[in-house]
Amino acid sequence: MSPIWHDGPLDTLAWDGRSAVAWSVAETGPLAAGQQGDARAIRHGLACALLRKLAGGSTAARLMRSTAGAPVVAAPGGWHLGLSSRGAHCLIGVARAPIAVDREVVDDHAPLWDMLTPTEADALRRLPSASQPRAWLHRWTIKEAHAKLIGEPRRIRHEAIETIVRDPVNAVAHFEGTSRCWSRSTGDAIETVAHWNR
Repeated sequence: MSPIWHDGPLDTLAWDGRSAVAWSVAETGPLAAGQQGDARAIRHGLACALLRKLAGGSTAARLMRSTAGAPVVAAPGGWHLGLSSRGAHCLIGVARAPIAVDREVVDDHAPLWDMLTPTEADALRRLPSASQPRAWLHRWTIKEAHAKLIGEPRRIRHEAIETIVRDPVNAVAHFEGTSRCWSRSTGDAIETVAHWNR
């Protein structure tokens, strides 16, 4: 089931009660929970606000970190969290099943070819050269989200993760399991959500 993408205040979130939610929100301004200047505290406050919203608002939300540094929901029970931050925005994913997210700011840097499998590199080389940086970044967000879903992204060589991009939104990634991924472009960034494929 694809995630619900949300931009803006939580009181405008239309949640169906089942889908994962991916909230893209600025780390500055009115939604930053009064924590100006402390990005980690801002992300913590925003993630807790989203958890409270999805859990019905009556439960306190508490976060902790895994031994690998990944965010973990300590309360309320039964929830999972993914966080990514780039360019003064963060992407917060919350779901009832393991979830991971990645957000990367679009640039025109050349692809890092050594981070791709041979099949991925061949597919990228077939694109017009002007399209390659953005297509590479799209695959990178998929690889990053998949590596975070595994739980220890620093130990994984990204060229070992095989991605299959089906269209601009849907993809899968394979390494130590298969994830289903959904991506979107916000114009200045590419955001991806990953769940284990069941």
